[in-house]
Amino acid sequence: MKRILGIAALLLVACGNDAPVAKIVEIDKKMPLLAWPDEHYIATVDSIIAAEKVIPGKDSGKTQLTLNAFKAPTLALPQKQGQKHTTTKGEKRRESIAKEKVDNSAEVFMDKFSRALSALQSDPSNASLYKTVEAREGDDLFKLLRRTYGAGSQNLPRFYVLSALQSVNAGVSLEHLNAGDKVRVPRI
Repeated sequence: MKRILGIAALLLVACGNDAPVAKIVEIDKKMPLLAWPDEHYIATVDSIIAAEKVIPGKDSGKTQLTLNAFKAPTLALPQKQGQKHTTTKGEKRRESIAKEKVDNSAEVFMDKFSRALSALQSDPSNASLYKTVEAREGDDLFKLLRRTYGAGSQNLPRFYVLSALQSVNAGVSLEHLNAGDKVRVPRI
């Protein structure tokens, strides 16, 4: 009996309810410094401050340092030697325009696909709303969609597309397609 009580007492002591407590950071409250910042952080902060304008004081003779609060400085990781490349404003603008076109085309495709899929779900027997695609060996649903619609299909929400197409394709396991399975997909 003493042995059982001893084991129970040991378990109670070993399984204490002392969970780690996270300290909440509060604004405008001083907190103790637990560790010194490393030299890379200090060098980065020094380079940011060195890049800012220094305005000499007019009447007090003191130097005043101003930081632009609306334009946060960006930190760049060091590059490997021989890879120095600077982009001009024109290159940056062309890159942003190309990215916007890709984003817009992806959004347009997702919008067209979701509308066509919604129409197909509301009338699954209407042959003008779908086309039948045959699965190949090693295909999953999203490989089949990529082959059918192109690269725009990779941004589609996985769970939504899988469940919506499963409701239209009764009897076909879309999660585990076999070669030769016929899958109804929306006609866009």
